[in-house]
Amino acid sequence: MISKDTLLSNDLFGDLNPRDWPISISDLPPGSALVGGSVRDALLNKLSQKPDLDFVIPTNAINFSENLSKKINGTFIKLDEKRDIARLVINGWTLDFARQVGENLQDDLLRRDFRINAIALRLTGKPEIFDPTGGINDLKSKKIVAISEKNLLDDPLRILRGFRFMCELDFELEKKTKTFLKNNVDKLSNIAPERMKMEILKIVNSKWNSSVWKTYLELQLLNEWNDNNFPYIELERKDISTKNLIFGSFLSKLIFLLSDEGLSRLTFSKNQIKRCKNLRFWVHKINKLDDLSEDERFQLHIDLEEDLPSFILFLKERDSSPWLKRWKDPHDPLFHPSAPFDGHLLQKAFGIPPGPFLGELIRYLSREKAYGRISTNNEAMEVARKWTLENSPFL
Repeated sequence: MISKDTLLSNDLFGDLNPRDWPISISDLPPGSALVGGSVRDALLNKLSQKPDLDFVIPTNAINFSENLSKKINGTFIKLDEKRDIARLVINGWTLDFARQVGENLQDDLLRRDFRINAIALRLTGKPEIFDPTGGINDLKSKKIVAISEKNLLDDPLRILRGFRFMCELDFELEKKTKTFLKNNVDKLSNIAPERMKMEILKIVNSKWNSSVWKTYLELQLLNEWNDNNFPYIELERKDISTKNLIFGSFLSKLIFLLSDEGLSRLTFSKNQIKRCKNLRFWVHKINKLDDLSEDERFQLHIDLEEDLPSFILFLKERDSSPWLKRWKDPHDPLFHPSAPFDGHLLQKAFGIPPGPFLGELIRYLSREKAYGRISTNNEAMEVARKWTLENSPFL
């Protein structure tokens, strides 16, 4: 009789479909194993078409990877010389090779962050699952369990990564693991800003549910990069996984997690910081929307045109659906403001030089169009002529 472990190993091997990999298993040295996210995701039936493949090999990972790159014509990248880790990139595939830590595969897996990431598939001979910590049971119970507090502190980014896995997998943090994370939040300040940013981007691009909000508020993982001056309660009422709004949740979660100063310290781009500032500014005015002047409402849509779904997440239910419907209409003149003419045509028609005056005219025409007071090109040209006569410093 074939054992359950053998059946599971065969199923896992089949799901990973090594025939599609850019390398052959025979290319790997004896004692090699596939570990990490691809094994976990295959067991969860969440495997992407070209998953990142992480291999543990007994020795000389960098030398092996460099030689293999020449054989398969892939791009070789030395990731960490001290820890002997390298990467190959070929045809959309990413393959990482790391030297085994410790005397055997079990030693290596016991040094990892969470039990769901300490599952290996041995690739020597018949495929064989190796799960020394009980990660498969955690996958079944949808729990994130740290192997040890010491392992988290070996690389404190793992503290933030535990929260990220909760978001991505829709799992719960085991009670003791949650305590580990909470007690060591201050260690995150020792992590390079670029590494923090990459982890945060994965967090805000994942789906959140109500338990994620609750856990984050309990852990306060990013307090050092946040002034906690933001109305999370309003956003908490929304289900961020709602299909209609999921594409707008990236920025709304980012301004909840990080202040503008925190974004800067964590090396976010100037464009990302500007977008967050604009969203934050208008969210603070959200309870006074009905009192906005025409020009203020127009400016809201200028500032937030591409990011309006993020703003809509903060609106009251009675407003969110009609706003979203209008934003989805690319021809809505207020929700997608545009001038009836470009600056070159206006310069030619009225002899206006480039500069602030031309910018004011374009804004005026855009606003008149947004509120339906211009509907044809002839009307727009006449409005432009009158405005120019009344306001031109050149006449």
